[in-house]
Amino acid sequence: MVIVLLWIVLASIVAFLVAWVNGANNAANAIGTAVGSRAISLKKALILASIFEFTGAILFGKYVSSTLLKGIVNIHAYTNPYIVMYGMFCALLATGLWVIAATWFKIPMSISQAIVGGVLGFGLATQGINVINWERIIIIVSSWFVVPLISIIVTILLYYAISFFLNRASVNSLPLIATSLYTAFLFIVLFLLILKNGGLNEVVYALGYSLSFACATGVLFYLLFKIKIPKASEEARNFTYKVLLIMAVATMAFSHGAHDVANSAGPLTGIMVIAFKHTIPYRIGIPYSILALCAAGISIGILMWGYSVVETIGEKITTLTTQSAFIAQFSASLIVLVITRLGIPTSTTGAIIGAVAGVGFARGIRNVNIKLLIKILIIWAIAAPIVALLAAIFLRILLIIL
Repeated sequence: MVIVLLWIVLASIVAFLVAWVNGANNAANAIGTAVGSRAISLKKALILASIFEFTGAILFGKYVSSTLLKGIVNIHAYTNPYIVMYGMFCALLATGLWVIAATWFKIPMSISQAIVGGVLGFGLATQGINVINWERIIIIVSSWFVVPLISIIVTILLYYAISFFLNRASVNSLPLIATSLYTAFLFIVLFLLILKNGGLNEVVYALGYSLSFACATGVLFYLLFKIKIPKASEEARNFTYKVLLIMAVATMAFSHGAHDVANSAGPLTGIMVIAFKHTIPYRIGIPYSILALCAAGISIGILMWGYSVVETIGEKITTLTTQSAFIAQFSASLIVLVITRLGIPTSTTGAIIGAVAGVGFARGIRNVNIKLLIKILIIWAIAAPIVALLAAIFLRILLIIL
């Protein structure tokens, strides 16, 4: 029993570390654009992000967590369940060390790429290629390249569309336009949250509930917005973009927490189940206690070290205004939320980097720091293989010691 408790404590510490550095590095995904455009102070942005990261992790986190737990490596192929436990532990440790290094050098890192590499590494080191779900791996790895590209395209289209309507809209019409965007945004979030199996009755229920709630709060949003909006045209537009940007920041934080809590919660769940039951059940749910622990780690990481990568995303890729920051954050938030609901461990960092680059490209390629983008892409490309190698080495050392 003492050994079991020791493993649970060690695994919880390492999982919390991964969640902590996840928050520290990826806080910039949610707040970098807002801080870089001077729409909100760093302190307020960190507090806002930590709250919504925690909420998203608790409500949405189980979908991607299940994929990381049993969708990459066929854990039921192991006759010795403790190999899986040791492997998940080493995957977490390798991921934590890699992302700490990336954060130290202010590189926006995709934690999902790192943990997928770690899980893949322990699988290859113990059972070889046959234990890997290569079909799933192809989908995940493809998403790492497709998501930034989609994010760039969507952002460019939104940049022209939103700029066209808002920049030409009268001051009197701005509250209605802002309310429409708010309502559509909230509707999508609620619909994806409520919808689980996709049956007709459930779709109808999700549509009705989401639309009703979004419209009801939209009315309140409209009334408050109309009271607060300045009378002068330029100030009114800046106010509109600022309000919408803060809304997008909250949604991105929510989406990131929902997606990236899996990087810690999935492997930790596997470790705890094996430690207690000494076997690998075919049905493994993600306990809310583990989601809460890892969600807390992300939130604390944001508050303690979340400023580290903010400058890279908010200022160094392209110069952001409140308008361009909102459009980048808005498009990245939607993309991440949809992919999270599909249960695909993709790169939330890739989505926001693509979106920020997208608003830069929309204004001309000279507005984008191409050298920095290439540097980030190279580091992303080597992340999964290096973490896979580290996890395999750690596992070999651990097996020798034990």
